[in-house]
Amino acid sequence: MFVGFFRGCGALIADEYYAALLRSTDDWHDDQADPWPWLSYFVNVLASAYQVFARRAAADRSGGTKQDRVRTHVLKHAAPVFRLADVRTALPGISDQTIRLVLEELKNEQKVSPQGTGRGAVWRRIPD
Repeated sequence: MFVGFFRGCGALIADEYYAALLRSTDDWHDDQADPWPWLSYFVNVLASAYQVFARRAAADRSGGTKQDRVRTHVLKHAAPVFRLADVRTALPGISDQTIRLVLEELKNEQKVSPQGTGRGAVWRRIPD
């Protein structure tokens, strides 16, 4: 779970970092640099990362069988469009076979639909 958490943090840190850093260092040579743009950015990244962590931790703590955990994650916590790898990252310790089994059951119940095949395949939740 923590590996996925840190991978998610890396995705949050992008071009915005450099823009905030640039705004913070404006006029530094005149001793008038403002640290607040970068500090605001940093706090927002931490808050976003914590939300990701909390969501994944909640999905990991849900009781029941591994199949129940996959089902709960897909229907309540996963993005509306997701990949099998996203479920695997969110629920470490659950095999791909179990994830595929649950996705197939949800497909038969018309709660998700696959789009594409192989590694590029995505799954889409069907609204109730």
